[in-house]
Amino acid sequence: MSTPHKPTVALLIETSRAYGRDLCLGIAEYARGHGEWNFLIEERDLRGGIPEWLKTWDGDGILCRLADPELADLLADAPCPVIDIYGQVQHPRIPFLDTDPDAVADMAARFFVNATFSNFAFCGFPGLWFSDGRSQSFQKAIRRLGSEVIIYEPPHSWSSLDVARREALHPDGSKELEAWVKALPDNTAILACNDVRAQQLLKVAMRIGRRVPEELAVMGVDDDELLCELTNPRLTSIHPDTRTLGYTAAHWLHLLMEGRTLPYQSLLIPPLHITERASTDTIASDDEIFVTALRYIRNHAHEGIDAKNVIQQVGRSRSTLENRFRNYLGRSIKDEITRSRLARSLILLRETNMTLQQVANACGFATASHFCRMFKQAEGVTPGAFRSAHARDK
Repeated sequence: MSTPHKPTVALLIETSRAYGRDLCLGIAEYARGHGEWNFLIEERDLRGGIPEWLKTWDGDGILCRLADPELADLLADAPCPVIDIYGQVQHPRIPFLDTDPDAVADMAARFFVNATFSNFAFCGFPGLWFSDGRSQSFQKAIRRLGSEVIIYEPPHSWSSLDVARREALHPDGSKELEAWVKALPDNTAILACNDVRAQQLLKVAMRIGRRVPEELAVMGVDDDELLCELTNPRLTSIHPDTRTLGYTAAHWLHLLMEGRTLPYQSLLIPPLHITERASTDTIASDDEIFVTALRYIRNHAHEGIDAKNVIQQVGRSRSTLENRFRNYLGRSIKDEITRSRLARSLILLRETNMTLQQVANACGFATASHFCRMFKQAEGVTPGAFRSAHARDK
């Protein structure tokens, strides 16, 4: 009996950061469930050029992150199928997947608005495609809410499209960035294009005496745990669904290696969640009564509190406090308690194997049926369907 053929797949994916490593883990997970693949992988960065071995390589498929048009042209003519997990070049003959910039922006905007910020800013690396895309998406998301975004615009343009070079050019932030941060009004929520840019912002803020999160809140994208934990204060960041990106890219490659067609030629996958850390741990309001009440809800909603408990905590009449919540958030005290409980349930459904009853209890819902009803109303799907859609991350 002949031994089944094991595909040999080359990974042209940088592994220096969590994003690339998690893509590889998603790819490995798919491969384990489909007869095991043999992998060729080398340490590289996004603009590592064309590997010499690739010109004569005789494998079954290639998964890559394309930032080099010359490499894209070479791979488009390769004798084996190729999938891009980056989306910068978008070669017409190479299918691609990437994180959805609109979904990233919407997630950040909702978070900032729920924290009652009224000033918004974006800081990126102007000229880099992913940064410009996230900037445009964030501006659209905030404009839908009736506000504008303060954009960091350096006094001169950069010709380099090398992400690593731009990130390393001013590792502690430039004088221009200092001036921009200094001019921001208090209670400004800043979305950075990635965690590296957010880290630079935090260094600049500390150097010029802007307090984070008391005066400025900062959020990154990519949720690279090492970078986020090494910042001061620790960095809140949007966690992309890189495992699903890698898994789906591997599935697409498998289809092509079997001579089948793809469902579509491109796919944008939304991020999973926001990992909250100290850089956004504030409520942007000078109303001490409202801030006390909102912080109490966020710290105790999972304990089964109700509006009466919140009112007792602040020592004001119900009508006074309800008016403040309607004014700042556009919803009632009860609705904010429910929102906080559901936000906690999303994390537990994604990251644990707790039963629905256990999740309901841990979030402060009286019964599993009440939890399921409120979840479906808010998310449009049942808790079970939501968990199934995110099951590979456990």
